[in-house]
Amino acid sequence: MKRILLVDDHQMAREVLKQFLEGQGYSIEEAENGAVGLAMIEQGGAFDLVISDNQMPVMTGIDFIRHLAQQSYLTTHPLILYSGQLTEELEQQARDLGVYAVLQKPYTFHDLLDMVRHAFEDQEV
Repeated sequence: MKRILLVDDHQMAREVLKQFLEGQGYSIEEAENGAVGLAMIEQGGAFDLVISDNQMPVMTGIDFIRHLAQQSYLTTHPLILYSGQLTEELEQQARDLGVYAVLQKPYTFHDLLDMVRHAFEDQEV
């Protein structure tokens, strides 16, 4: 079973996404901000994919991504970033750091699920 780390400060958003993705056969763990997500990964969390919001207190998604990029984590693990305030600059920064995909909020579950499936398919190639 593929393990996904879901990083978002909005508890309701995490719960809804968790329920949806678990219904698709994925195992989901949650972090309420980038700092918690980073700690989970550094403590040996073996995640196949990370999905992160950008706008969060303590550590934003892009700062979280910067830390992961410095550790070369993104070269072997896909990350999907989503944001309700997506700018071309933010999207370019994320892509330059190595994220797998960037998604504008609001998005549909179908769009997110397509990205998740493609990320796993690309890992297997």
